[in-house]
Amino acid sequence: MVAARAESPLTYTVILVVSLIAVGHAAIFVRMADADPLVTAAYRMLIASAVLVPLAAVTARDDIRRLDKREWRLIGGAAVFLALHFATWIASLDFTSIANSVVLVTLTPVWLALWAVVALRQPPGRRTWLAVGLALAGSAVMGWGSARIGFGTLLGDGLALAGGILFVGFLLFAEAARRTISIVAFVSLVYAGAAILLWAAVLALGLPLVGLSLETYLAFVGLGLVSQIIGHTGFNWAVRAISPMVLAMLLLCEPLLSAALGWFYFGEGFARETGIGGVLILTAVYLGVRASGAHVTTQTG
Repeated sequence: MVAARAESPLTYTVILVVSLIAVGHAAIFVRMADADPLVTAAYRMLIASAVLVPLAAVTARDDIRRLDKREWRLIGGAAVFLALHFATWIASLDFTSIANSVVLVTLTPVWLALWAVVALRQPPGRRTWLAVGLALAGSAVMGWGSARIGFGTLLGDGLALAGGILFVGFLLFAEAARRTISIVAFVSLVYAGAAILLWAAVLALGLPLVGLSLETYLAFVGLGLVSQIIGHTGFNWAVRAISPMVLAMLLLCEPLLSAALGWFYFGEGFARETGIGGVLILTAVYLGVRASGAHVTTQTG
């Protein structure tokens, strides 16, 4: 069991802001890495696991020994969805802009709202339907702009959308698991599981792993240490106390941050369709979160 203790609002604020900045740099590190997307994702999870697994062996050994079958299933499900999320999202950046990719992959609140309607049988209100409509309209506008640029960009947008849907699966597993599993035990096992899955795919496909540029290897380190250990672990720490919908809402700041960093590092501009679609999507998510009545609790572990 996880020992629950109260945390101050300032603690949440600091950790979530730092986590958001760390995650926002992921797209930049991916652009720096001149490697196959699966290789990039595999190295990211390997580096994070190499740091956290030894830590868990020392500090969370008893927690891991006490895991039951249900908790192991939750960990396994989270690992599968996380591996697929990174594989699709990282691949999307080879075909579309940072702005398009990160806006589309963070459509998570809309997919969570649809999950509540379809799976949980919760009757939608007017604001929920309006949010879904605006989100679809925003995606269509961005997709139209991408289609005019070329099929490759449209493919990247599709991969980013898939990555966002897969991240919903991860969040749902993580929220359930973190009710009883400590943060160190959870992230070390999930990251290690995702790493095993990604490396199995990389080795099966015979993708190149060595002889890459120094900048590429440094980007792998940045992804593993900054975006994964600091960024994702911060959100996984908070998911026991903050609902997946609220976390997804906070992640909506990521497109703005990543797009700004893309402009700063790579001189990427904003297409008109990206701007219009982004506004529609952000409005949709705001309405969807308000309609969901999501809230923050006061316990974590």
